[in-house]
Amino acid sequence: MNLLKISIFFVGLFVIGLVFFHYANAEVWIPDNEFGGYFDSNGTYTVIGAVKNTENVAIVPTVTINKKDNGKTISDSYTLSIVNPSKDIPFKIKIPQVESKNLILEKPVASFISAKHNAQDIQVIYDATLVKHADGHTSGFIINNDTVSVYGVKVYAVIYGKDGKFLDAGKSVETITEMKPGEKIEFTMYPDPLLASKVSYYSCFALGEDPTQTVEVERGGNKFYFTYLSSAYLKDTKFDDVKNALSVTARNPWPQTNYVNFMFPLQDEKAKFSAYLDGQPVDVLQSRDSDGYWHVAFNLPPQSTHAILISGFGEQEHAFLPTDFRSYLLVIIPAVAAVVCIIIWKKKTE
Repeated sequence: MNLLKISIFFVGLFVIGLVFFHYANAEVWIPDNEFGGYFDSNGTYTVIGAVKNTENVAIVPTVTINKKDNGKTISDSYTLSIVNPSKDIPFKIKIPQVESKNLILEKPVASFISAKHNAQDIQVIYDATLVKHADGHTSGFIINNDTVSVYGVKVYAVIYGKDGKFLDAGKSVETITEMKPGEKIEFTMYPDPLLASKVSYYSCFALGEDPTQTVEVERGGNKFYFTYLSSAYLKDTKFDDVKNALSVTARNPWPQTNYVNFMFPLQDEKAKFSAYLDGQPVDVLQSRDSDGYWHVAFNLPPQSTHAILISGFGEQEHAFLPTDFRSYLLVIIPAVAAVVCIIIWKKKTE
């Protein structure tokens, strides 16, 4: 009997050891020494870091950023692009609503779902054309080794200082509307001007799209979730139950026209959305992706702040996050990229 108990005990330890080994060695995480925040040269609070995927499958990671100010904790979640096994993906997220210099940036949370396929085969070309310039910026080329076109591609990298420590995260400035199979395109990437003189080298290059942000608002006393993608900054998001409309404040600080793309769960197959900037109607590109989610996209004028109102919502059929929302994350990024491509193409032809 004692021998049996001892055997069971050691078998149990072995199983626990296997489980521990899995979690200790197959993780998705953000290293403490590759995460931070600072106010950039424009005074915008910027969070930088890199997600490491040590799983043996491709994943879609979500980064939850927690900020504490005057005893109040504010959390925002951002979904990144697909990350292949044993790869990293840097991120650089602007949070304009942060103004307090007393803000405490807490430890981030990285969660993920397994992707159904690897990221598309877009590669940075590591040769003499990949150059760090005297002013701290870098340039190089990427090539599409895949068999299909890709849209809305951005190049990310971790930037290290002259002391060899994590300094910043970079993102390419080009708008790549479409990249055909075999095509090679140049990219450039700049550190924040405040940090340019400290740059030593760039590493961990990764390809992806801009992060999408999932927002929760109260609608009819229940939770209503939607996602958006924009290079502009959105805040003060509320749902007006009387008007059955979503209101948002959007600030586009950039000198060029930008876009915002809202993604809403399907509640009415015949829904017809309208959007208004400061009470004036704007042209809207409305579409549905393959999973049935509505996309409502339109342009934002350069260097401007506007009150947005979106109307046309159907009756609310569910209060909580859809059960298939995890699968939705797998398709939302390429769907967004396609919509962005259409908006840019439309803008060029006008």
